[in-house]
Amino acid sequence: MNQTPRATASPLQTIRRNAISLLTSGQVDKGIALLEEAAAKAPASGELQNDLGTANWQAGRPEKAEGHYKQALTLAPQNAFVLNSYGAFLLEQIRLPEAEDLLSRALKADPANAEILNNMGLLLYRRGDMAGAEKFFIDAIRRNPKWANPHANIGNVLRDTKRFPLAEKAYQQAVTLNPRHAQAWHDLGTVYASQMRHEEAVAAHQRAITFHPQMEQAWSALLDLLEKTSKLDDAGKAIEKAKQLFPDSPDIALSAAKLLRRAGKTDEAFAVMEAFAPRLRPDVPRNAGFFYELGQLYDRRDDAAKAFDAFTKANACKGNTPAAKSMHKSIYTEFTQRMLNEFTAGMENGPVPAGDEPAPVFLVGFPRSGTTLLDQIMTSHPDIAVAEENPAVVNMVQHLVNTYGGSGQHNALLAYPAYPAAMPKLTADDIAAMRGKFWTEHGGISQKPVFVDKLPLNILHAGIIRRAFPKAKFILALRHPCDSVLSCYMQDFHLNSAMARFLDINDSAKFYDESFTVWEHYNKTLKLDVHTIRYEDVVADFQPTVAKLLEFLGVPWNDAVLEYDKTAQKKGLINTPSYHQVTQKIYTRASGRWLKYREQLKPVLDILKPHAARYGYAMTDRDEA
Repeated sequence: MNQTPRATASPLQTIRRNAISLLTSGQVDKGIALLEEAAAKAPASGELQNDLGTANWQAGRPEKAEGHYKQALTLAPQNAFVLNSYGAFLLEQIRLPEAEDLLSRALKADPANAEILNNMGLLLYRRGDMAGAEKFFIDAIRRNPKWANPHANIGNVLRDTKRFPLAEKAYQQAVTLNPRHAQAWHDLGTVYASQMRHEEAVAAHQRAITFHPQMEQAWSALLDLLEKTSKLDDAGKAIEKAKQLFPDSPDIALSAAKLLRRAGKTDEAFAVMEAFAPRLRPDVPRNAGFFYELGQLYDRRDDAAKAFDAFTKANACKGNTPAAKSMHKSIYTEFTQRMLNEFTAGMENGPVPAGDEPAPVFLVGFPRSGTTLLDQIMTSHPDIAVAEENPAVVNMVQHLVNTYGGSGQHNALLAYPAYPAAMPKLTADDIAAMRGKFWTEHGGISQKPVFVDKLPLNILHAGIIRRAFPKAKFILALRHPCDSVLSCYMQDFHLNSAMARFLDINDSAKFYDESFTVWEHYNKTLKLDVHTIRYEDVVADFQPTVAKLLEFLGVPWNDAVLEYDKTAQKKGLINTPSYHQVTQKIYTRASGRWLKYREQLKPVLDILKPHAARYGYAMTDRDEA
């Protein structure tokens, strides 16, 4: 039987294969030298020029890489592989229009190529077109289901669109297909962290580091998580390794400074940060966290001017993120105006389900008014359960909107005219459904005598809360308006349409004004059952102030509330910006902080003055009225 002889590789093909083997084994310079040798022998080969482009890109030489990509494109202008490689390079350089041109041409030349489909998905993802990106990633998976990358990329889409269980499955599929996929392990860790699954998040970030020790973002995420969960010994060991790997990294310097500040070594923390500050642009999104921490350190040194300047830079950095630019910040202004115009007496009345279902207590106020401290104090009491911030009340609003005026998700619900107009239509069955959504979000009806829902901005929803729970009690957490607004401006919040208001000091003050104007409207219209508690009284006169709160809640005094800091330490990660403060004993340095910043706050004092007067706060450095 005649056999077809096996094709013998040409000398050039052999050199190319050897070069790629060297590159994949980490011997980059040797691999590039071999490719250059091959390209010298075959100067018309677009494929070799393309390989040289990719090799130099991976070696951190982008200018040289682009020169080879351009030459490859000149030699092979219709080659899908060349078009895709150059397009992927431009995508990484954030040159999106140029990338789109090349990737579109590549897709036209080879519409079933999974790599091209994946890169088109990445292009749309970078542009914020999540729906379009998802379609391309799905198509890439369909073409090559065993390739890990599109699974990991669709995980990013699912994560960013808040479909966390599906995102988790996508990342897990990626690391199943490629157990050494460091980026997928890191992204899986971020999803675990968002679900408060701290140990799994730490393990995932550690896996990423194991497979890619030079992955700075995984180190940064790990350090941040260890610090926030108060695993300070582990964080201290990790920071020493990270500093050796990334001596010039501002993100690692930031983690080191946070640990030093928590250890009380503020001078050392300041020295670490100040050395990096001049190198950082004040408008680059990734620098936001650095400037927030620098501002905190200047504040500790009583340098208000430099602190405020650092916070202004931090907020400018954050304001330049795609997330911030996409926020509908005016939605709260529109909503509060609608409530003032349309919420009237009687809307809280109507049929309710029969039975003696317990009425929850709602801890409301303005962010940074001491609600996290109150949370930990009450949680320390054996008869009180406090739920961390979650959208249980928003889920009740969703039932109203979906039933009587359309559909929507979370803050978008605030734009629907059915709320509050449709409240008089609510039936006993509607109230039962709304209560069901509320308790489901909280994991079921609490077995403790008192259940507290803590979400400060539920101050905006007191009307519908009263309709769903006629016997509900409210705890109004107060702090000097100037201190609250200033503290919000100083915090690195996770952005949503509400928190985006704090990127500008004037907008922060206007949001305070809107929130409390609506609250006073509710209070006058409904005569709510409210206990008002001032942060300043808690820190200055703890025991009698807390005793009055417990009396309002109908539970006896218990000395456990005196050790709220131990409760916080046992709790692990507290999902608010005050996580490290409530693990300490009572301190008073945050009371009256705004007086140091009087000059910087001048533009907003007239906005806040009426609210300060209403709640007995002075606008001078004299004792409060």
